[in-house]
Amino acid sequence: LVPLEDGDRCEALRAMGKAVVTIDLNPLSRTARTATLTIVDELTRALPGITTACAMLSPVERDHLIASLDNTYILRAAIDDMRERLAHALE
Repeated sequence: LVPLEDGDRCEALRAMGKAVVTIDLNPLSRTARTATLTIVDELTRALPGITTACAMLSPVERDHLIASLDNTYILRAAIDDMRERLAHALE
């Protein structure tokens, strides 16, 4: 889990072949774009949900989830969600 605002560390860990999970409010940040898995959320709001979800996964489910991660898809979905909310922000 990479600390906030640490794109350099994230890039270095990825260059070493490490899987990197980051929690970032900005899906366009260098850290978010470099990570293996980006959770676009606020840290204290995200951690309880992550902990609960991980505790419920079986080893087979965990392995399948890891193998099927697509961070680009996740970031695009977050940006699309933000765009949709902004489109209605002044209503």
